[in-house]
Amino acid sequence: MEYTLTSCNPNDYFLYLRKSRADNECETVEETLSKHERQLQDFAIRLLGNRIPEHNIFREVVSGETIQDRPDIQKILSLIESPSVCGVFVVDPQRLSRGDWEDGGKILSSFKYSRTLILTPPKIYDLNNKFDYDFFKMELSRGNDYLEYTKEILRRGRVASVKNGNFIGSVSPYGFDKIIIDKTPTLTINRKEAEAVNIAAKKCVYDDMGWTAIGKDLERMGYKPRSAEHWNPYTLRDICINPVNIGKVRWNTRKVVKMYADGKLVKKRPVNRGDDAMLVDGNFDGIMEPELYYKLIKKVGIMTKEKSNTSLINPFAGLLYCKCGHAMIYRSYHKNGVERSAARLICTHRSHCNTKSVLFDVAYESIIDCLEDTVKDFAFKLQHDNSMDTYALQTKMLTEQREELKRLDAKQEELYDFLEDGIYTKDVFLQRSDRLKSKREEVEKQIKYLQDNTVEPVDYTEKIATFKDVINALRDDSISAKHKNSLLKTIIKRIDYDRTEVTEQDGKAYICTYRKRGDLSAAPSETTALLSANATRSDAWHYFQSHIGKEHKILKIVRDCQYRTVYDASKPVFKVHLNDF
Repeated sequence: MEYTLTSCNPNDYFLYLRKSRADNECETVEETLSKHERQLQDFAIRLLGNRIPEHNIFREVVSGETIQDRPDIQKILSLIESPSVCGVFVVDPQRLSRGDWEDGGKILSSFKYSRTLILTPPKIYDLNNKFDYDFFKMELSRGNDYLEYTKEILRRGRVASVKNGNFIGSVSPYGFDKIIIDKTPTLTINRKEAEAVNIAAKKCVYDDMGWTAIGKDLERMGYKPRSAEHWNPYTLRDICINPVNIGKVRWNTRKVVKMYADGKLVKKRPVNRGDDAMLVDGNFDGIMEPELYYKLIKKVGIMTKEKSNTSLINPFAGLLYCKCGHAMIYRSYHKNGVERSAARLICTHRSHCNTKSVLFDVAYESIIDCLEDTVKDFAFKLQHDNSMDTYALQTKMLTEQREELKRLDAKQEELYDFLEDGIYTKDVFLQRSDRLKSKREEVEKQIKYLQDNTVEPVDYTEKIATFKDVINALRDDSISAKHKNSLLKTIIKRIDYDRTEVTEQDGKAYICTYRKRGDLSAAPSETTALLSANATRSDAWHYFQSHIGKEHKILKIVRDCQYRTVYDASKPVFKVHLNDF
């Protein structure tokens, strides 16, 4: 089809360059773009009589699958809205987009309704022409199909490489350097960085230090992060718990997921807990002893946050959780150094959670009671424990079944000998062999059952001693909350808190009007209290006086009779989940 160009002025045209996966992999981006520029400039000279000026040339050097990831194509689409722009030179249609149909549709609409030509050496496309539109649309579709096919091939190759233990990440993890051996990507140990990782892990596990303090210690010792001035505590933690430290390779643990947010396509990398997440043995040596690594993983899971200039005051930190799933925190009530109210444990999600707080002393005694009940349970089990006898019997039966399996294997060998020597005919051999096979299957079934149901005996004496030590420590006021917290974490996995036993009663609402003492110019303030049904005005006065403080003067207290309120007489409930030990 012949086209009549509305303008032969090179300033009315743009030239768009982008490297594709279909281009020669041995060439750099600059070499590929330079080659394509020569081809398109020669085409422009033949078509327009002159070259496209430099300020109208757009070189896309970033690698992006979508228009959103490519700034130069975005500029092109914005500029072609001007009526003065006549066309865009490209090597082939797929350079404009190989993305999905959202991107393809944007390209089609932009060039069609702006009446902008797409000029390629083989063909010029006018998208207002039905045949050109269909052909160009087909080219974009082919490009997208090829892109998806290429991505799948590359994905399979990466997965296969990871399964072989290769490290294919673009950046080597801290503690390692990336090298290529016989075209295989792997890691070698960076001695200085590996020392820093091990020092940090040991300080966390054995010295009970937090990541901020560990980072400061590392800096004092001369160990620096790669691309920052100071250690970030979260980065340092992630470096230390990376399984690459024990010679493992992980892959697909954070996959790129596309989703719409505020009308835009965004990419996120959430933690992938699917079956395609991989953790395999690498073809390189680790930098940390597995024993230290797994102790660190366990330690990180129960660590509590503690500021460097303060000491831990909540022995249940990292253990006590509200029924809504959020942690319970310690809250004290002081003013001018004087305790205004007893300390409480409150939910960190209290703006959305209706679970009432609990007095710290009540929680403390309740949890001790739970531990003492557990000790009584252990003592009862110890008195009536026959697990050792059961374990010995099951072990004996398992040994006997394994011996029987060996005997059946020996008889099978005898059958083969009898067949070879002509003592048994083929029919007799098959008959005896089937009988042995049935017996063998029965024995294997018994062995599996015993293996699955044999439980090692529990040392209740040791458990009782451990729990009593923790209880005694909790009763000892001279022991710090931090040490109590560490002891509790040796026996307790988690404590769940709830107040579900609610008793509803008719209550009373009182409104208190008050003003700061000595300040007659200040406007009076009001506060409301919900008290029990049998509360008196005197009770209300004492309640408000304790809450507003002595620096305020109560002006009046009135009963609000406009509504019925509820007095919550619920009791706190604590459920203690013990560690497996």
